[in-house]
Amino acid sequence: MHALSIRPTALALALLAGCTYLDERRDLNAGGPQQREAAAAGALAAERQRSANLSTEQARRERELGAINARLATAQAGLDEQTRRLDAALKSRQISASRYAELKRQADALKSDTASLKLRNDADRASKASTSSNDPAKLQQIETLDKRRKDLEAALQAAVRQ
Repeated sequence: MHALSIRPTALALALLAGCTYLDERRDLNAGGPQQREAAAAGALAAERQRSANLSTEQARRERELGAINARLATAQAGLDEQTRRLDAALKSRQISASRYAELKRQADALKSDTASLKLRNDADRASKASTSSNDPAKLQQIETLDKRRKDLEAALQAAVRQ
């Protein structure tokens, strides 16, 4: 009886293998492997293109952040020079102590705002964020800082002339 139970199992396995073979043969004749290979090649090409686009976008983003940092460094250098001139004007008694304090406070506020914007820009660079949605706001802030710096320069020159 034990021998009889093996035969139907062996027969079932042989039939199953035959069906699998026939299914594979049908798939092969219909071009299944070639279709899957072509689909995989297409997906690979699409991913390569996406990777290239991301690399291009990242390089563009790095250039933008670098340009913003360069503008901020220029603004910071200008503020440092104004502070030196302001200190020299006080030392040579070209301006009063109260006017010096007022202009110094404005210069320090500008330095603080510039440093804050630089930190935010550096954080964006470190995060490798691919979006540039806050760049227009940063550029507007830089323009505002430049205007405030120019106003401070004019006030410093006016104070020194008096």
